[in-house]
This record gives sequence, structure tokens and C-alpha cells, in this order.
Amino acid sequence: MKCLALDFGGSSVKYALVDHQARLECSGKLPAPLDSVDAFVDMVGKLYDRFCGEIEGIAISMPGHISSEEGILFDSGAYKALYGSNIFHLLKERCPVPMAMENDGKCAALAEAWKGSLAKCRDGAVIVLGSGIAGGIIKDRKIHSGRDSSAGELSYLITDPTQKTPLCCAYMSAAMHGLCYRVCKAKNLDLSVQDSASILQWLDGLIQMPYAKPGGSLKKTKSDGIQIFKWLSEGDPAVEPIYRNFIRSLAVVVHNVQICYAPEKIAIGGGLSLEKRIFEDLGKELQDYYRGMDIGETLHADIVKCRYLHECNLIGAMYNYLLHCHNNSI
Repeated sequence: MKCLALDFGGSSVKYALVDHQARLECSGKLPAPLDSVDAFVDMVGKLYDRFCGEIEGIAISMPGHISSEEGILFDSGAYKALYGSNIFHLLKERCPVPMAMENDGKCAALAEAWKGSLAKCRDGAVIVLGSGIAGGIIKDRKIHSGRDSSAGELSYLITDPTQKTPLCCAYMSAAMHGLCYRVCKAKNLDLSVQDSASILQWLDGLIQMPYAKPGGSLKKTKSDGIQIFKWLSEGDPAVEPIYRNFIRSLAVVVHNVQICYAPEKIAIGGGLSLEKRIFEDLGKELQDYYRGMDIGETLHADIVKCRYLHECNLIGAMYNYLLHCHNNSI
């Protein structure tokens, strides 16, 4: 049995056929349909047309505040055109098959609890370093959803209490949107040529952080993850303090999750987790906090890398489908 699994990210949509043993095939990537409801339905519909003879249903992972039971995207995340929409209702005529949907952080947690690095844990947590910073909490080997399915919204943890704008939030200090925005401002790069340009320009309207050299011409260079870490390896003086702030903020997120939930392990994944130095630098930063606060080892976080990196939300979406449509359990 296979499903068409869809992972809606801030800049792209990953897709694959996934079976009940978490095996993937026919995977690919498309630009994120952020602009309208019609663009979203059209993209999903074309993928359904391509694979309809091979699939039983559709499994969706999406950022934002989501009711997995009803299929409603209430708010939060990059897909503003879909806020308040019942995704199942939008797609049912175009794609007449069973569907299941869950928040992307919760999908990552399901993937790791099902067959990943949390498979032997009773309580665990997942932090996904993507466009935002997604989270998922496993309690007694089940997703902890919390009130209104809002548990694990790590993007909105406060990492800078001196700010009362998006700059105070983890998604602006410990995730790709924030890294890109800050680097663009520090290096006078044009926001309009970046991946997820519309999101960055919307953030700029809220924050209005000045450029390093106001009034000058903006460079058309793209500030993606590969370029940022290239600059970092070269010792770029504009990028280094932004990276140090990123590591400090990520350490704050990890520590707060550990102290609040006391999981056996915290698994970190997402595109940024592919950079080996992040784990090394994060470990050093946490040890500095532990020494400074004189915290014993029982309160230290046990950090592991997610088994599933780019495909974690696809696999988690599939397992969520099994839970909702086939009553499977971990």
C-alpha cells in the first residue's frame, strides 16, 4: 500500500510515494505554491493525476497551526493564502481519495518515533531546522498535541526578550528565514531575489531592520544555506556574529525543551542539520550554559541527529495517514 506524501515547505514542496514500511520512491521537488488557493489545489491535483493509479491516499505535512482531525490550517507558517481553509474540502473533488494532514514538526516527530532515532524512546522531542523551526513532542510514544493542537510550536519561543517583534522569536534567530534575512541586511543583499522572497519582504515590513549601508545599491547574490556556510568558512565578518547568535538561540531552544518536557532524547533534523559544525558548536554552547548555571547531568539534553533528514516529513506524513486511516499505532 502506497500514498502520495507531500511535504509543504517555505520555499518548495517535496513529494514521494511512500509505503507502509516507510520506503520511498518517485521522489521530487516543486516550487512552493504560496500565492493562492488555486495554485495550491492545481499543484496537488497535477501530482495526483500523475500517481493516481498507484496510490491509496494522500498524506500531507504542512507548517502552521493545524487540526489533523478536521484538516484545517488555522494560521501560522508560510501558507498565508490557506489560513482558515479546510484542506480536505479544498482537495476532495480534485483528488477523490482518503487524506490525512499534520503539522510538519509533528510529522518529523512521528517519523523519528516510528522508525527513526526516537524509536526506542518513550518520551522524546524533535527540532527541525528548516525555513522555520518546527517541533514535535512524543509523550508515552504518542504525539502530544496540546490545547488546540498547538503544542510544539517552537518557532514562537522567545529567544531575545529585548525585542517585541518577530526578531524575538526562534524562527528569526534559529532557522533559515531568520538567518537569510539577517545576512541580507548585514551584506546589503536584495531580498527580492532570495528564496521565499515574499516571506522575507513581509517580515521586513514588520521589522524594518536597516541595511548595513543604507541608500546604496543592493547586491543580487542569493543568501541560501550553502552560501551562508561558505561565507562562514571564509571568516566573513558580517556572517560570523549572525551565526554565533544562531547557535546561542538554538541552545536556548534545546535547553528550554529539555527543562520543560525532560525527554529521553532530542533529535535535531532539517536542512541546516546537515552542517556538521552545528552539532559541535551547539554542544559547546550548551556545556557553557550548564557550567555557568551549575546544572547537573540529569538535566542535560541528550542530542541526537534525526535518522530521516530531508525525507522526515514525508515519512511522518505517511505514518500519520496510517494512524488516521488504518488505526495503526507506534
